[in-house]
Amino acid sequence: MEETKKSGQKSEYIAAIIFNLIWWYIVNNLLNWKVYFVTNAFNEVLWIINLSIIVSIIGNALLLFYSPERLRHGVKIFINIVSFIAVYLVWELFPFNFYNSFYDWLFSLLLILGMIGITIATIVEIYLLVTGKPKLTGN
Repeated sequence: MEETKKSGQKSEYIAAIIFNLIWWYIVNNLLNWKVYFVTNAFNEVLWIINLSIIVSIIGNALLLFYSPERLRHGVKIFINIVSFIAVYLVWELFPFNFYNSFYDWLFSLLLILGMIGITIATIVEIYLLVTGKPKLTGN
């Protein structure tokens, strides 16, 4: 049972690393691909998006090889904080123009919901770090 749990966690970290590498490639080529709704202002937030991706890759790589409970929660908290800052700055600058106010509003709402989700995940990780629990359970 314990071996299956460790194997599942390792798969999770590998998947996160692969996803982030793909995401890094995509965000760094959006302007080159001339995606119609991405404005040149995207360059102003690209640094924080890249930082967030790099932090996630490094954090997941660390956890792939060494992941005691408290370190795992601490790393996830740090990744969440950097991710929140990145999403907030993208929301604040909003380097997109969908040429339709409804889609602009909808994407802005999705960014806000993302920040709420990251905040909830961070609160859960802080709780788990403080209590020393491996995960939230109903009991």
